[in-house]
Formats: sequence, C-alpha cells, structure tokens
Amino acid sequence: MTAPRGILYLNPTAQIGGAERSLLDLASGLDRRHWAPRLVVLGQGPLLAEAAGVGVPVEALLVPDGFERASLRGARSSPLGLAASVLRAAPTLLAVRRAAARTAPSIVHSNGNKTHVLASPLRRRRTRVVWHVRDFLVDRAPERLLLRLARLSTDAVIANSAAVAAHLERLGARPGLVHAIPNGIDLRRFTPDGPRADLRSPAGWPENVRLVGMVGVLARWKGQEIFVKAAAALAPRHPDLRFVVVGSEIYRTSGHGDFAAALARQAKDLGLGDALTFTGYRHDVPEILRALDVVVHASIEPEPFGRVIAEAMACARPVVWARGGGADEIVGEGALHGLGVRGGDPAALAAAIERALADPERVSAWAAEGRARIVTHFDLGAHVARVQDLYEMLMSGR
Repeated sequence: MTAPRGILYLNPTAQIGGAERSLLDLASGLDRRHWAPRLVVLGQGPLLAEAAGVGVPVEALLVPDGFERASLRGARSSPLGLAASVLRAAPTLLAVRRAAARTAPSIVHSNGNKTHVLASPLRRRRTRVVWHVRDFLVDRAPERLLLRLARLSTDAVIANSAAVAAHLERLGARPGLVHAIPNGIDLRRFTPDGPRADLRSPAGWPENVRLVGMVGVLARWKGQEIFVKAAAALAPRHPDLRFVVVGSEIYRTSGHGDFAAALARQAKDLGLGDALTFTGYRHDVPEILRALDVVVHASIEPEPFGRVIAEAMACARPVVWARGGGADEIVGEGALHGLGVRGGDPAALAAAIERALADPERVSAWAAEGRARIVTHFDLGAHVARVQDLYEMLMSGR
C-alpha cells in the first residue's frame, strides 16, 4: 500500500468561525489511509488547540499586523492598502513555502482569501492547489484580480454552495474550475437527542421561560442588531420569552471590533434589561441549539452557506431564517420554508418568531422534517467523500 499523500491546509486566522469548523470537520474526517492532513494557520488562537484535539497536526505562523488587518469586508481596504499589505506579507509567504517544503504536499488547500494569495505560488507539477471559497465576492477590481489569479494558478475552486459557485462563474471563473460542494454536518453531534445547555440559571431566569436565540460569530452582516430589535418588540407582548445571543467577535480586520459592546448598548437602550443575555463564545453548540425553543438566523446579506441553519435543523429545532444565497438551498421547499423572512427586517423577524412559537406541535413536525432533509442532503461523510473524490481527480490529471 502506498503512503498517504500529504494535504497542507492553509487558514487565514487562528480564531474559530463557521469556516474553521467546516475545515476541521473535513480535515479530521479524511481517510487517513490515503491522505495525511496538516494545518498551517496565520497567528495565534483557539483553532490550534481544536485542530490538535481532533488529531490534525497544526502549525502557527507569525503574520504582519498590516496583512492581518487588510480586508475585502468590514472597512474595506483600498487597492493601495491591499497592495501594501501583500508586500508586507512577503515574510509570511516565505514561511508558508518553508512549511510546504517540509511536508511536500500533494494538495495545498486554502480556506480564505488571504491564504489563496499565499497558496498560489506553491503550485508545482506534483502539487495541486485548491481554493475553498466560502463568501460571495463583490464585483470590484481586487476580486477580479483574485479570480484572474485563480485562472492562472489554481487547479480547482470549491464553493460551499451552488449559489456561491454560480456567483463565481458570473464573475468570470473559467469553465470547469468551480465545484459546488456544500458543507456537511456531523450528525452524531448535531442530533435531537442529548444533553441541553443550561441557559436559564446563569441568567437568573425561571425554568418555565421559553428561549429564542442566535448562535454564531458576532458581525454586523450576521444581523444580531436586527435580532435585538425583534426581541425588543416581542418582549412586552410575551413576558415568558427570553433571548440569547451566543458568540463572539473573531475578526481582527479593519472595520471589525467593538461590535459586542455596541450590541450591549443597543439592548440597554431598547429596554431589554434582563430579558436578553450575551453568552460570549461557547464550545457546546449542539447542547445550546437543543436548549432553544426557536433558533434564529438573521443575516442582512445573502448567506454563502448558513451553517447554523443546518446545525439547528439537524437538531430538529424550529429555525426562523433570512432568505437568500445558500440558506435557501439548506431549507429547501419543505415546511420550514414558511419561517423564512427578508433579511434586515426586524418586524418580519419578530412575526416569524411568533409563528414558530404559536403552534409547538405543528412546528415540531416541521423541525423533524428539517432533520430528515439534513440527513439526506448535508451529511458530513458525504461532504468529505466528495472532496476526496475531487482530490483524486486532480492527482490523476483528469
């Protein structure tokens, strides 16, 4: 039997968001008889321990502050600023090349825009380069340049939804380059059965209150501000409701930061008082989802995938969700489609939450149908198998 072929995964941050969770699921789920994963991350953070904990060797590289804070999102960096940040990243590029030289990988798999730039020079006759695109790129000069780089120095691009794949093709990705492979959900962890997190007693809430919550990275486009406004509208009408925001800020790029404090001020200004709590970052996401009577997804921009929607559905929880992008693909045309709302509309969000709470038996049946959809279409094992098939195709030269 031949030795496993190396895969070098590159991630632009050592913090943990949905993209990192999906990457860890993939890397840890590979068939180790054939593939030997190694993860290289930029900077320090909890991703290092998480990767080691699931058996993926990991290495952290120092990154210049200017390169780390450059952004195509948040406070978008100017073209000149982006160019300057790339120049500052020259030492990081050399460090990535040294890491690749130590392992001689068959595949270099990049998980973010910054590492896409660093990965492309690693393409060799025996090394294939794969980009994993998990965002909608806007149609501006830096993104067009990025796609031009993809055409010249990338063997395949994985999009995390059909919506993202179609968007990349509209922006000019060459035919055959983009492969739509939606994220997978670990159905052993995200299940209706199992313990539920105690969210009531730490907040001083009685056991009989109903819980409505958001789970995910704190970022303006994720719509936590919209959720807080919806909560402020619902609280006077439903004194038995309590609201939970789970997550923290992970981005160090320009335009991010201080959002958690702004949310806390907003909740106070709207008079929510003890009716809403912020838990910060939590590891026990399945337990939290199972503890919520309604899970809310409130993104104000189209969601590239919508991992928390799929996770909540896998736990057979009712989900009120913002339509658009990959979220539509996850929910499909089943009963939970009726809980979809227009993003950015707190009144519509509040009304959908009320619909979800008004008839628990009917909505419980909807949620069971949602679980079945995730089992059928978004199983993690199927996701890993599809990515491995792509690796095999690239290595065979097809």
